[in-house]
Amino acid sequence: MAARHFVAAVAAVLAGASAVAGPTAPGAAIAARIDGEPVYAFTLDALWQQRRAAKPSLERRAVLDDIIQVRLLAARAGNAAPKVQPGATVAFAPEVMVEERLVATLREVYGKDIDTAVKAQPGATLESLVIAQPPMSQPQLDAIFGRQGRLKLEIALTAEQQSLAGKADVLRYRLPGGEPASVTLYDVYHRQNVQGRLALSQQPASVAAQQARRIVANAFVLHWARQRFGAEAVADLRKVIEDGDTVVALQNLHGVGLDTDAGSPLLNRLSGEVSAQEIEGFYREHKDLFARVDRVRARHIRVADEAQAQRAVRALQQGAGFAATARRMSRAGDAAKGGDLGWISADGSKDWLASLAFSQPPGKPSAPVRAPVGPNENAYWEIVLVEEQVHGAHPLQSETVRYQASRMIALQKARQQLSQMIEQSRRTVRIEIAEAP
Repeated sequence: MAARHFVAAVAAVLAGASAVAGPTAPGAAIAARIDGEPVYAFTLDALWQQRRAAKPSLERRAVLDDIIQVRLLAARAGNAAPKVQPGATVAFAPEVMVEERLVATLREVYGKDIDTAVKAQPGATLESLVIAQPPMSQPQLDAIFGRQGRLKLEIALTAEQQSLAGKADVLRYRLPGGEPASVTLYDVYHRQNVQGRLALSQQPASVAAQQARRIVANAFVLHWARQRFGAEAVADLRKVIEDGDTVVALQNLHGVGLDTDAGSPLLNRLSGEVSAQEIEGFYREHKDLFARVDRVRARHIRVADEAQAQRAVRALQQGAGFAATARRMSRAGDAAKGGDLGWISADGSKDWLASLAFSQPPGKPSAPVRAPVGPNENAYWEIVLVEEQVHGAHPLQSETVRYQASRMIALQKARQQLSQMIEQSRRTVRIEIAEAP
């Protein structure tokens, strides 16, 4: 969901809010006001019903508290947080993603009513909304997308091509009780991500017709909602979704939900500003966070192929001793010593077998691992058993400590900044609750 449930309830802020009267027209009822700006009951009810599908015990007031907190923080953030498209792995225009989630929310909550409205149309489909589908000539399409048959990794129209696309109607339609409108080729292009634009450039006529009907279907849902609940109420729900995007971006900027290796411009800057004294203090206080395995004592079994490796594994699973199995089956030079590798130090120069030993838990033979040999070398398989581990900590002056400590300190500072922003947003506005949810 757009609000993301990231903030604790603001009951303390809302407890002293006074009641105000709201309009009684359908969809125009007010749930709360923030510095005089309304939060519509329609928005609250839509999000409450949607979230209750996953959490039936969710209280309506908790959703209202969340909406208010998200709106406060989004307003406070201003331009501090970049726009994001949650869940999108490639670039969609932010306003397109907001509209898609708005329509999805309306469909999820009011799907039966919307289906009834569709069935009330001639032919019981939205196809009756289409007035015309003008043909697009190949020269016209070539002028916009270039000549067909050329290999393209992506498509990005120039300003001139976008202008031509804006003059090319894909279809014309009329919403119930509305004026004729059109979906242009630019409208379709603008709503696509990278893959969609590439598909559009390769099969412009068919892809454009399909996507134009999706645009009309979305327009019908939004038209239905505005007719039933009012344009201002629907705009309020859209704003909550957009505010949620801003808050998610703001969280990411401040490292909420991220691990220490994840970055943002703010985290990267704060990490670079951490001093050696801060790192040392953090290290002394949180030395357990820098624990490592200093030494391991290990044995191994080396065999020529995977079949022999599986036989060795079965023998071990049936209770054979690891050293005895190594003496009987290993082809390594230390087989007579039961495959004893001795003690391996973390500070020493480790080959791949030593690295494998450091990656294994003690007391349990590893799965057979194929050695990373060259193309002209004979392959072989290794099974490793770590018998003992000696634990220690990365030294203070190591690059590991410098990097990890600076990232964790940066996360602490960023999250503190976000907490301060949340507290300031609570203290600087007047919140009025218009009802008792």
